[in-house]
Formats: sequence, C-alpha cells, structure tokens
Amino acid sequence: MIEPQQERAITYHTVTLGTMTREGDTLAEIIEQSGDDESGEQGEQLVCITRTVHVPAGLPGERVTIAVEAPLQPRPGKHRRHWKPRPPRIWITEIHEASPLRVATPCPVFGTCGGCQLQHMRYDAQLAWKHDVVQQLLHDVGNFHDPPLLETVPCDVPWHYRNHMRFSVNRAGQPGLTARGTHRVLPLTNCPIANEQMNRALAVLSQRPNVRPQLLIRYGTATGQMLIQPNPQPEVREELANLGLDICTETMEEVLSGETFRIRPSSFFQTNTAQAEKMADMVLHGLLNVRAKQDNHSLTVIDAYCGVGTFALLLAQHVGKVIAIEESASAIKDAQWNQHNQHTVNTINDVEFLKGKVEDLLPSLALQVDGLVIDPPRAGCQRSVLDALAQHPVERIVYVSCDPATLARDLDILCHQHAAYQLHSVQPLDMFPHTAHIECVTVLERIQQ
Repeated sequence: MIEPQQERAITYHTVTLGTMTREGDTLAEIIEQSGDDESGEQGEQLVCITRTVHVPAGLPGERVTIAVEAPLQPRPGKHRRHWKPRPPRIWITEIHEASPLRVATPCPVFGTCGGCQLQHMRYDAQLAWKHDVVQQLLHDVGNFHDPPLLETVPCDVPWHYRNHMRFSVNRAGQPGLTARGTHRVLPLTNCPIANEQMNRALAVLSQRPNVRPQLLIRYGTATGQMLIQPNPQPEVREELANLGLDICTETMEEVLSGETFRIRPSSFFQTNTAQAEKMADMVLHGLLNVRAKQDNHSLTVIDAYCGVGTFALLLAQHVGKVIAIEESASAIKDAQWNQHNQHTVNTINDVEFLKGKVEDLLPSLALQVDGLVIDPPRAGCQRSVLDALAQHPVERIVYVSCDPATLARDLDILCHQHAAYQLHSVQPLDMFPHTAHIECVTVLERIQQ
C-alpha cells in the first residue's frame, strides 16, 4: 500500500539575496511566525523568528521572491526514532531585480536538478568566484595570509564536456538525474554538460525501460568509443550502431597527452578530457622543474592514488622510475595493461604498480623518492600520509585536489604544523564548468634544513 503524500505548507518571501556559499547557493533571511494556536483559540502570542535559508539558482544582490516548503514531518510508527529531518525545499518564483551576472540557462530542470549549481552565472564570473573560494579557504583553513594563488584556468568549451555520467533510473525505467536534496529522478533525454554523443545515446535509451538502479555511459572523446552499463540489448546496440556510435562491452579506450588508456566501468578517469590534458601538463611541469640543471632521468617519483596510471605513464617518459600506488584492483589491472600497450618503450620497465592503500605503503617508500604526485579522493590525505611526507621530505610535491577545503587543511599540516614544505603555487582549474566543484593543482617545495 502506497502511503499518501504529506501536504506541506508553502510560504512566500520577498528577499534580497546575500553572499554565495561554497555549494553555490545564496543566503537569504526570512521572517517566520511561530506560537500560533492551530486549534483556533485566541490569546496565544505570535513570535517572529528570523531564519537564514539557502536559495539555489540565485545571485548576490538580486531582489527575488522565494517559495519555502515546510519540511516533511515524521510519520508515526516504529521507524519514527530513525527519522532525520531534511532542509526545506526552496526555489525562486520571481526575479524582481536581476544581477548583471545572470544569464539564461539552457537546461529546463536547472535549479531543480542537483547536478549543476552555476548555469545561471556568467562564465567569467564563475571562474572569479571559484578563485575567491579557494583564496578564502587557503586563508581561513590553511592559515596562508598571502597564498601564491593563480587565476582559474577556464575550460575552452564549457558545455558538453563530460565524458562520463551515471544516470539514476526510476521505477518506470526512465534514466535521469536526481532532484536536489531528494532521491526523485528527473527523466532526461539530454544534458547540456554531457558529451553530445552521449546525449545521442541517452535519447535512444530513454525510449525504452532501463534496468534499475543506474545507467552508466562513458565516451572516449579522442577514440569515439562508448561504454554503456548495463550492456544494452542487441536491438538497442544495433540502433546505436546505426547512429555511428561505437559501443564497447567491458572496456573502452581514451587518449590523453598522446597515450592510450584502457578504462573499465569502475575505474577512475578524469571526466573532462580537454581539461585533463591541461592538468597533465601542469603536473609534469610542476614536478619535473625541481632544479633548473637537474637531469630528470635520474629521479624516482611516486604517483599516489594512480587510478589507471595516467600520471604514472606520462611521467615515466621523463624520469628514471615511477612507483604507482592504487587500492582498486580493477584500476591496477587497467594500469598494467596500459603500461604494456603504450607506444613509448621506456614506460614498460620504468613503472612499478603497487596495490594497496597509500597510507599503508607511502611511509615505507617516502625515503626512496625525489618527488610525488598525489591525487587523493575528496576527503583529502590521511594524517599518516602527511606525517610520512614530513618525516621523509621529498624535493617537490604536486598535489591534485578536487576539494579546496581538504586541500587547505592538508597544506596547513605540511607547511605550518610540520613546517616541512613551502607553498610554491596553487592553480585552480575549472574541470567542472557550471558546477560548484573546484579542481586545484598545487606545487610544494621542500624546505632545505
């Protein structure tokens, strides 16, 4: 039996939007009344409460009317004690005074979909905002008063850049993305940040029921190969092939900086190939310019969290040896395949792949190396990793981060608490246009004792 939907009250408030949060929302203050007697009896005093709310799809300084939906209330029963409240749903119903930074959005579900947060903001303003977010975090969390922060590197074509998307599938078998703050699927046949070839496939797949819970599509922008999971039925594969799409079954290939990499559905690979090319150049330049006259071919470097071996195999062409660490067995398998199928002969014998956690392996390896590339997950580095790098400092570290907050925290530990490294540069890179996500490539130099 399906329980009836709760009816929730909606109130409307005309407000001036304040500052933007790191998540891309704007803050607004609303005044709510409490203490009213729902029974209708007279005499209870009303109390006005000022509350700060997060408004999606707004810009600082705009005068707007917002709708605030009352949050769900717990239903009676044995599960009531496990119930967790969700923030109220909030949306803009009318814009009275628009910001000069506001632009029209191409996506009909922007503001409802949780995928993008900044489509309504002029692209140059997005880049400036991301720079300011990193600067503030380096100051507040990292304790850097004047950090060597560079301007955000833009994405040359900030639409249709994603080569990998994971769509949710609803009970009717329709693929889409989830609505902000919920598990509700918004059915889609096109996404303006997905590669256009992926959208062609999505349009076909959305015409028939898909297997729950998810539909994965990866596309090689350089190879034209596409990986779809679960594997489409034969008649669907034929329809996709008739569109000129090269559908792979278990693995696909992509080319980055002239080298070919094999990718499985579960393996990590950068979702923006064009920006990943720029990132690879930044990593190579940041790590190899240790000394102006030094012979890089005598260096031993570590690629931590190496994934399918992207940085490791590119570095192997320039250094003496690369030690690559990765926890995922699937990614290691792909990395080893990539190692033995590159066109550059030097990469075959100059890379050693180690399966395991970085925090377990790095402490015993740090003493042997000259440089380190580290690309941790969003949570940043484990403290044991940072302690090992402080106890056995390497000449130069290139830290690739997808979360500037954890980056700032880790830099504070390395540069201030341990005082083992000097911050050379922080380069924000817009890997994910129209979202609040920020990638950074940071270079650290060992402080000579």
